[in-house]
Amino acid sequence: MNKTKSNYKLSALTIERLANVVPHPRYGSKIILSDQGTNDKPIEVTHFSFTEVRFPESAILADKSKHNFSTMSHINWYMDTLLDCLTCRKPFLFFALEQQYWYETLRFRVESVCLNCPNCRKTERELQQRWQRYSNLIVREQFADEELLQLAEDTVFLWQHGLLRSEQRLREIRNRVHRQIQRSSIASELDKLIAAIKD
Repeated sequence: MNKTKSNYKLSALTIERLANVVPHPRYGSKIILSDQGTNDKPIEVTHFSFTEVRFPESAILADKSKHNFSTMSHINWYMDTLLDCLTCRKPFLFFALEQQYWYETLRFRVESVCLNCPNCRKTERELQQRWQRYSNLIVREQFADEELLQLAEDTVFLWQHGLLRSEQRLREIRNRVHRQIQRSSIASELDKLIAAIKD
């Protein structure tokens, strides 16, 4: 495959989606041309809940010797792929370079696909980390001030994201913060959350 400048016209929907992609912290928000890409028309695949568009000018040849194969899936080329996030529904690019890293360095199974945009993946990782830390702290009876503040911050974050729904637990942590630390911004945040429950 030889790289040439793209000479095709994109659909209005694809142009709109590309203009609104969630940027990747490393790769940005634009198609990355490769020295192996072509100017072939993008491949548009429509499924029930999303439309994916692959851009041949970004193509990178896969090293299949590094793949963690299943019995049914094979990848010959990676291409920048326009997807819609399963969580926030915003468009994002799953870059060819990112795919190469997923399948050849991290050795994810080749049938695995990227379902969420970079922002939602980051939030998901943070939710998992905070939930784990919260679970480790909440069983303790004694806290240093810093640990209690961390527990309170995690409680607020998990409540705001719907992972924590126990009003009693929220009140317990709020009361503990008021008794042990007294004035703090996180105590005010807990007060606001509890006040919002009453409204």
